[in-house]
Amino acid sequence: MSPTAPAKLVFIMLGVFLAITIFAKPLTAKNVLSNCDAPAPVCAWIQNTVGIKTPSMVASGTMIAPHLILTNRHVVEDHDLIIVRTTSGDIMRARPVPHDVPVDLVILQLEDAEETNVIPEALTLDMATGTKQNLHVVAFDQGRNQTRAYAPSSYAVFPNLGVNPRARIHSDAKALPGNSGGAVVDKAGKLVGILAAGDGNISEIIPISHLPALLKSSSNEAGTNHAEAFFAQGKAIRDCADLLYDARLIVREPSADLLQTLEVACLTAKNKMLFDQAGQKYGQWWMFAKSEMFLLKSLNLDPNSPNTLMSLAVTYHLNREMEKEKPILARYLDINPQDSQALRLAVQVAGFLKDKAFAERALGLMAIHNPAAVPMAKSYIDSAFAAE
Repeated sequence: MSPTAPAKLVFIMLGVFLAITIFAKPLTAKNVLSNCDAPAPVCAWIQNTVGIKTPSMVASGTMIAPHLILTNRHVVEDHDLIIVRTTSGDIMRARPVPHDVPVDLVILQLEDAEETNVIPEALTLDMATGTKQNLHVVAFDQGRNQTRAYAPSSYAVFPNLGVNPRARIHSDAKALPGNSGGAVVDKAGKLVGILAAGDGNISEIIPISHLPALLKSSSNEAGTNHAEAFFAQGKAIRDCADLLYDARLIVREPSADLLQTLEVACLTAKNKMLFDQAGQKYGQWWMFAKSEMFLLKSLNLDPNSPNTLMSLAVTYHLNREMEKEKPILARYLDINPQDSQALRLAVQVAGFLKDKAFAERALGLMAIHNPAAVPMAKSYIDSAFAAE
């Protein structure tokens, strides 16, 4: 069994550089709602979800008041004017309100709007981390050029924010390019979080419990005090994302200038998603020390992030650091035991380390989730242990 290629994590913010406009005439809000087959409280969020266009990307936003929109920090970057389109097709302009909360969220305030530091009484939030499994993403769909409610998730893993305050909710909630900034709600219509990123299988959700601190820091007076640092970090986010995009076709031997500029920008961005992407890119370049450094920074923010754990496992695997890889894979399989790539890696690691207990665990999970792969995996394990 040969080592697998580095995992390629595709993030939902990558509406970047797409020649898609959100200004084409949409369906009427009434038609969009009539086509929604989710529970009524979920469908109601369609009217509170907007499309967002910046010079860099198309994304989503969630209206938390008539004049306030919540979206991801990585969507806004350092742009000071954002174009917004409502479900009914109205085009408006909004400006980000600077803050100093270390979370991938930002509040946009529609032009000529009022103060931002009060949570609207009508907004129904779910501040608690719980055991809810069925979560819906409500977001702007680039392909359909309209807002929609996606199929519900089958599971959701909630973090302990008291221990890891920047950790995220991880779920298989459906999400597509352009969905960053969309609402994530339960079947009762409570706002659980804001979608941030995903790989097509597992989505990362910012818990809505950060909203009170964000509103406090984003008050008009406080926001003015944070403006310089806020936009400087936003520029680093944009620079890091642009450099990663430009580097996508560089397979080997990137220039020294690119390496230095990329590292500085991505470290300054202090963004978990970009830490992940940088770590994956350095891994593709077989620069494993840098890959490990970025992925560990991401994992320090969110220790149970499946996407990060898998990327780090691949980095260790390609660098033949099986001792380091084993505990990372073990943690990943606790979260996502049916992942076929992770199970193949686990079989290889068990054989390399001559670890019978880990081999039995990997083969047992494979028998449940991918039984067709068991004969070859067992043959590999038998051969590895026969060499003792």
